[in-house]
Amino acid sequence: MYAVQARYRGREKRRGAFVSRVAQALSNLVDGPCKVDGIDELSLATTNPRNIADAIMALVATGEWVVGVGITHQAGIADTERAHNVACTALGRVRRAGAVSVKIDGRAHGLDKKLPEDIAATFEMLRFVASRRTPEGQEATRLVRTGMTQLEAATELGISKQAMSQRLQAAGWQAEKVGFELAIRQLARAHGDTEIPD
Repeated sequence: MYAVQARYRGREKRRGAFVSRVAQALSNLVDGPCKVDGIDELSLATTNPRNIADAIMALVATGEWVVGVGITHQAGIADTERAHNVACTALGRVRRAGAVSVKIDGRAHGLDKKLPEDIAATFEMLRFVASRRTPEGQEATRLVRTGMTQLEAATELGISKQAMSQRLQAAGWQAEKVGFELAIRQLARAHGDTEIPD
């Protein structure tokens, strides 16, 4: 089970309403609800490493959230609660907006002790790539991240395929793609999975 506990550190004046909107959007990324905790925190859980990576990336890319990730090796109601507790502990270690802290349940055996730091470092690199994008680059990567081909995204934006390719290259899209797949593999390994679901 993977859990995220995230705290908003941005400048939205209507903080509660904004956090609620983000929680609703994240509910579409995972196979379960995203809950609002208090005014500025949200939490979610899933068993799918790709879904949790999508949610983490959506939060860190803005640079306005601190994110704690908890990972346990079972899936069930009790385990969801345990994963949330682990995520809350991880969140307590995060001080800088845009940063991620990862904690793996102490009952996991045989894992590299540096794996939580490696996962956090991978998301830090992904956040850095995303933070350097122009608005055009953000728009281009958002479209291809949803599954559109470059040609479909170019048509959507009313630009040529060549211009789309240039935007993606300038936005570091290839670096994000390989980094994101690395993050998913790391999350799956931390969970004890041998296969990564689509």
